[in-house]
Amino acid sequence: MARHSAQLAHLPGAAAPLPLPPASSRLRLAADGTGRGLIDGGWWPRSRDAAAELTELAIALTDRLGMATRLTIDFDDWDHVPLRVTALGRVIRVGWLPHLDHMVAVTRGRGEPVLLLVVPPETSRTSAQEALAKAAAGDVPPEEILASCARP
Repeated sequence: MARHSAQLAHLPGAAAPLPLPPASSRLRLAADGTGRGLIDGGWWPRSRDAAAELTELAIALTDRLGMATRLTIDFDDWDHVPLRVTALGRVIRVGWLPHLDHMVAVTRGRGEPVLLLVVPPETSRTSAQEALAKAAAGDVPPEEILASCARP
């Protein structure tokens, strides 16, 4: 089941659990939703658990782009890639390619897929937010964006 912003994160030594940021803060799209640039936006998943993260991505994209019919991912970025995920009661096929260069292609019907850069989950919050902003601008090559990501 997808995580929701109401979930709580427990940090060692923290007095009280902290709320996780909403999925939408981990996703940035070009202003029109399909940037027509090098890429259409960026996404910063919380983990490498493909089933949970892809479900959350599909839900977060639904309001802006409609329901995805297929998600194609870089096989090397994920653990245990499923054949399909279920989001909002709909089954979404998952395809994978090795060396898709840290991208996810979101297919919605017969239109052009939306290409999102996947910012590695271990990237620091500040670097991830900068990477998402650059990805949404669509004019910086993905490999340059990833090279600038500071990881803890």
